Amino acid sequence: MLGEKKIMSFLAEPTDVNFSGKVHGGEVMRWIDQAGYAFAVQFSKGYAVTKLVDNIEFINPMRIGDLVSIETTLARVGSTSMTFGVEVFSENLISGIKVINCACSIVFVAVDEQGNKRKLQVIS
Repeated sequence: MLGEKKIMSFLAEPTDVNFSGKVHGGEVMRWIDQAGYAFAVQFSKGYAVTKLVDNIEFINPMRIGDLVSIETTLARVGSTSMTFGVEVFSENLISGIKVINCACSIVFVAVDEQGNKRKLQVIS
């Protein structure tokens, strides 16, 4: 429940970089949304949509070939919404050095097939 964490990991690829040769912030934002979506759907047992991404902070760049880990933690549950804390890390596979790249919070709302908010079935 609250405090539960999910981790999504993958390698940063050549198609993920910007003109400076580092991973593009837009890609990182997309990954954050995907990781949050996966957790929100699992938790809510149905479709969910992004409502808000708040206080996104880019801290360190990441490079092609780094192992990216997106750690998503359930921070709050409302009647129809879920708030997650998200931290993005990258690890150089050769040196083993792992750094935080980005942090934010993200809110998802559970919706039904018609796109209307639906109540969460929270089991304690």
